Amino acid sequence: MRISDSNKLVGNIMRIKPGQEMTEIIVDVGDQPVTATITAGAAHDMHLKEGDEVFAMFNSTSVTLIKDTKEPRRDYGF
Repeated sequence: MRISDSNKLVGNIMRIKPGQEMTEIIVDVGDQPVTATITAGAAHDMHLKEGDEVFAMFNSTSVTLIKDTKEPRRDYGF
């Protein structure tokens, strides 16, 4: 997988706070947790669960989560 966005972090899901419309995902990226709010449908479709490894991509106004569906790689090269 190749992603051009330079603002990305890899981490593991610490906590999932489901809601009716939106779901809050808290990701442990090291120094400080990152929180992403995504639609409940997206969280369901991605089969997210605590402990999953995800990428958090962000800009000044949003955080996007990416979950690799293949075996996790430990050398991300970024």
